[in-house]
Order: sequence, then C-alpha cells, then structure tokens
Amino acid sequence: MIDSDARRDALLDAGARLLLERGYDKTSMSDVAEAADLSRTIVYRHFSSKADLVDALLARTLRRYLGTWRQALADDPSPGTVPSIYRATVRTVVADRLLTAVYTRDETVWGRYLRRDDHQLPRLGGDSPTHSFLLAMRRAGTVRDGVDLASVAVVMDSTTPALLRHLAPVPGGDQAELTELLGTVAEMLDRMLTPPEPDTDAALRSIDALLAGVTDPADVRATDAGTGV
Repeated sequence: MIDSDARRDALLDAGARLLLERGYDKTSMSDVAEAADLSRTIVYRHFSSKADLVDALLARTLRRYLGTWRQALADDPSPGTVPSIYRATVRTVVADRLLTAVYTRDETVWGRYLRRDDHQLPRLGGDSPTHSFLLAMRRAGTVRDGVDLASVAVVMDSTTPALLRHLAPVPGGDQAELTELLGTVAEMLDRMLTPPEPDTDAALRSIDALLAGVTDPADVRATDAGTGV
C-alpha cells in the first residue's frame, strides 16, 4: 500500500512536470491527479487548491535545493566568499529546469500564480534576502566595509535571472559558456566585495547555522538569501 507521504510526493512530482510542460494556467487539479495516477479525491486530501499544491512544491524544491547548493559550495575552490556562493548558486540552479523557472520568474510556467500577493517565490530587490545575506557575510568577514549592499543586492537579483534566461535554451546550460560567464561575474564580485583576508571559515559556519535553522517554507525563503539571486 502506498503511504500518504508517497502519494503527496507523487502529486508534487506530477505537478512539477505539468508546470514545466503546460504552465500553471493550463494545469488543473484533475490533470495532476491523472498524471500521478491518483483520484481527484486524494489530490484534495493533500492540497486545498492548485495554488496550495504549488506552494508546497516550491517549499520542497527550495528545501532540496539548499542541500545541493551547500554541496556545490563545498566543492568550490574557495568556499565562503561571495563569488564562491554565486558560482554554487548558478551551477545548481541552471541544472534544474524548475529552479531556473523559479529564479527567472518564468511567466509561461507560473502564469497567474505570479500575480498572487501570497505567492511563495523568493522576493527580490533592495530589501530581499540577498541583502540580508550579504550583511551576514559582512559580519562573518567575507564582505568588506564601505559597500552599499542594498544596491549590490538589487544588481545581483536583476543580473542573475538574465544570465539564467540566456543559458536556458540549452538544457543544463552551455557548460563552456557557463564557466566563462561565472568567471566574469565572480571576478567582478570579488573585486567589489572580498576583503584582503576573508574569514571563509566564519562565513561557512554562519551559512551552516542558517541552514540548520530551516524548518518550514518561510525559513527556506529567508535562507534563500544564500543563493545571492
């Protein structure tokens, strides 16, 4: 017998496939039930509406992303600096079509969901989690003083989706071009933000403390500041 958690995951998996294939506006709860080979009754036992299902899908997607991103950060040659965090972010996101849709605000995928005041996509701009994260990295010792981090957050939150859209036509991105683009952006961030002697160990401890505090969707979106996108 399939347990409740397995059914819920099957429904979220089906929802993810349909969002990418048809988009939010053209996907119904009946479509999700059919794609998961389950009844509409079971769908509504788990999710009260299509928006509720997408909220849950985003929470799961971002939660899984954090673990993958942290491993990518560990694999970076200089983990703990903002450039390393940026490289880990983009490499993780570009490898996943749904994550790319999240960070590019792809209207063909999200449709009317984007216009909901309570949508669960990460917020962008000068008051975004990116700004909070940059402040945390400054306190940890990998971002120098004297930089307007609110402005940097706006630039990062605007530039990264454009980069992802550019790479999106090739599934997983053109790896040679990705490496070149990441090298250029990382160098700019390094020159602008990294102090002469960054305390990368303190930065990684701060990141791990943030990740350890992720227990619900709101925590995931707040910790998403670590992506720098």
